[in-house]
Amino acid sequence: MKKRILSLLLAIMMVFSFMSLPTAAASAPSAADLRTPPVISKLEIHNDGAGDVWLEVTVKTPANVLGAIDYFENHELGYNQAGYIGGLVLEYSIDGGQWQETGLNFSPNYDQGDDRWNGIFETEYLSELHVDSEVKARARYSGAAENGDTRYSDWSNTLTLNEKADFTASDWAKDELAEADKYGLIPDSLRGQDLTKPITRAEFAAVSVRVYEALSGAKAQPVAVNPFADTKDAEVLKALNVGVTNGVSATSFEPNTLLNREQAATMLTRVYKKVTMSGWTLAGDASFTLSYTGGALFADDVSISAWAKDSVYFMASKGIINGVGNNMFAPRAVTSAEEAAGYAQATREQALLIAARMVKNLK
Repeated sequence: MKKRILSLLLAIMMVFSFMSLPTAAASAPSAADLRTPPVISKLEIHNDGAGDVWLEVTVKTPANVLGAIDYFENHELGYNQAGYIGGLVLEYSIDGGQWQETGLNFSPNYDQGDDRWNGIFETEYLSELHVDSEVKARARYSGAAENGDTRYSDWSNTLTLNEKADFTASDWAKDELAEADKYGLIPDSLRGQDLTKPITRAEFAAVSVRVYEALSGAKAQPVAVNPFADTKDAEVLKALNVGVTNGVSATSFEPNTLLNREQAATMLTRVYKKVTMSGWTLAGDASFTLSYTGGALFADDVSISAWAKDSVYFMASKGIINGVGNNMFAPRAVTSAEEAAGYAQATREQALLIAARMVKNLK
């Protein structure tokens, strides 16, 4: 009888120990988890035709933040440890005015299912907002610290709509540049610049980071240790950490070197692979092939480098990158005269147009 009772007690103890394993195994969120911001991938102005205008934002919550929220909810910690994340708030600025805060509600036309932290959110009606207003928006998580004081995460990326032109661009590019701006693809380094000029490696790295964030919904972070002696640019270090670019050597990036068109197509194709192909790395890029229907070859196909051809024709097949006329792609300068004339150099506006088409066609 004692043996049976002992066996029964052991079985009950094992059941309770197994039931407690998930709780015991879960680790409390770190301070970094609670500082991690959301990512805004899209910003729009809406109106109902009767004078009521509001903002709509598409928000992505990083996995580590979802883990922190889940931990606090399941452990009912409240204020007991690092605090908790309780909501999502938006700040907006209209026509260069001061930042103002507003809460966010799910769009009535969006089915969020069981996930209340990702999707399309709306503000209340904003009386000072007009459909042609210049609007900047950013978001962060609100919550409480362990002592009960209000605590916020870091700010998300900032998106801008209807921005008054603060750069020089070709007339034919302005509509698509406005679209690039809507998607948040124009980095600060290109604000106030002449976008008809060639783009540098550092500037293109910044554009690539913006495209990665827009397609993935994740916020890029710089590498912890900078290997380069010739740049401290945070956007370069983010692109390096994402894996879409590297240096020209172990210690040199050459941030001011200009990019040609085939290099631009290749780097942005890497962004696409990083987002869509599980396990992709720059080192193993050759093992990951793209799926697309090939069209006719460019007349200067022989001038396209072998390592760039797949990217060039992938981009062309998706309507993302075009030739320069007469069925020519102009991938790179192949003679000293072409190099001296700046032939095939990618311009800033071309890079931004390619970026906008990527987000629009491939997202």
